[in-house]
Amino acid sequence: MNKQIISLLVRDYPGVLLRVTSLFTRRGFNIDSLTVSPAGIEGYSRMTIRMKGDDDDVEQFINQMLKIVDVKKAEALPEDTSVAMELILVKVNADSNRKNEIIAVTSSYHASLVNLGEHSLTFRASGTPSQIDRLVEELSAYGILEMARTGIAALETGDACLANV
Repeated sequence: MNKQIISLLVRDYPGVLLRVTSLFTRRGFNIDSLTVSPAGIEGYSRMTIRMKGDDDDVEQFINQMLKIVDVKKAEALPEDTSVAMELILVKVNADSNRKNEIIAVTSSYHASLVNLGEHSLTFRASGTPSQIDRLVEELSAYGILEMARTGIAALETGDACLANV
């Protein structure tokens, strides 16, 4: 199963997020990432959802979303026609002998060292979801103590806009 990105334009009303996430539960889908932010249009928000599923799952999900009154638009954002970014904070176990090695690994991801502990290093990185996944995979070998990911922010490339209601 592929990870898919779905973009929703929804009314900015209480309870809309609950109705959207409830649909996931009822249909047996799992949310890998969920980001909600203002859409740049008065009274609307953008939801960006990353989920595992094939094209049929995504089509079914979008059709179900469009049945919710407060969802004005729903569309899949294919990787080749969208820009998607994510932010991560990750704290890695680091004894004094491995700190330089870990810093070298993270530099290839343009990660910034934001905190230096006695036995740990904390980094901030941003990139595509697959870049962040690879960074996490590489840092796992050193022992990730904790991490926080923001979720995806994604837009379609070119002149197309979800916000054209």
